[in-house]
Amino acid sequence: MAKRSKRKNPDALSNQQREIMRHNQALDLERGKWDKKLNITVAIVIAVAVISILLLPLLSMNFTGSLSEFLGDLVTQDETMSIGVDMSAFDFLFATTKGYSNSIEYIAKVNADSNDLSPEIIYNAFLMKVTQEDINMLDRAYIVGLILCILLFIAIVIFFAVTVIKRSKKQDGKLFFTSVIIFSAIAVLQWLFFVSVGIASAGRGQIQPHIGSYLLLAGAVTMCVVYGIYRKNVKKLDAQRKPLESIPNDKIIKEEK
Repeated sequence: MAKRSKRKNPDALSNQQREIMRHNQALDLERGKWDKKLNITVAIVIAVAVISILLLPLLSMNFTGSLSEFLGDLVTQDETMSIGVDMSAFDFLFATTKGYSNSIEYIAKVNADSNDLSPEIIYNAFLMKVTQEDINMLDRAYIVGLILCILLFIAIVIFFAVTVIKRSKKQDGKLFFTSVIIFSAIAVLQWLFFVSVGIASAGRGQIQPHIGSYLLLAGAVTMCVVYGIYRKNVKKLDAQRKPLESIPNDKIIKEEK
C-alpha cells in the first residue's frame, strides 16, 4: 500500500529565502569594509604608540635665565644660560638607577655633555634659584611620570595581544572594548599630566609634553573616534539582518514509499 510522507529539502530555497541570503551577504560585505578600516586604524595606532614609547621624548623641560639669576654675585660677566632636558619613557624608567639624588641633579648631569658648565655648577645654580618645594614638586612629578610610563607599556602590550587574538577572528566584544578604553585613558592621562606639570612650574621653567606625548594623545583620540564609528555602523548593519530560519520552505517534496 502506498504511503505518503513529507520531507523538506534543505537545498530547495524559495525566492524569498534567496533574496534574504543576498541581502545578508551584502551586509556581510559592508561589515567587512568596516572591519578592514578598524584593523588598519588599530595597526597604525599600535605602531605609533610603540614608536612613541621606545624612541621619542615624552616630556620637554627648558630653563632659561641670565647667569646672575642662577649664580648671583658669583659671576663677573653676565650672559644668558639655557638648559634643556627631553625625557623619554626609558628616561623615566631608568633615571633613578643612575644615582641621582633628586630631579635637579638629574637635569644638571644630563646637561653636562652639552654645556660648557660642569654638572656641579649647574646643580648649585639651580639650588640658588629654586626652592626645596620646587624640587619636591619635580620629584613627585617624576614618580607619577614613571608610574604612567609603566602603565603605558602594560596598556600597549594588552592592546596588542587582544588585537591579535580578537581582530584576527574579526571579533569585537567586551575584551577588545576594554583594551581600547584602558590604552586611550592612559594615553590621554599622560598628556594631561605633563600639561599640568608645565602649568604648575610656570615661572620656573618651560615644561610641556613633547612629540611622543602628543602622538600618544592623537592615537588615543583617533582610536576612540574610529572605534565608536565602527560600533555604530556594525550595530546598524546587524539590525538590518533578516533571519533565514523564520521563512518556511515552500519546496515540499512528496515521496511515496
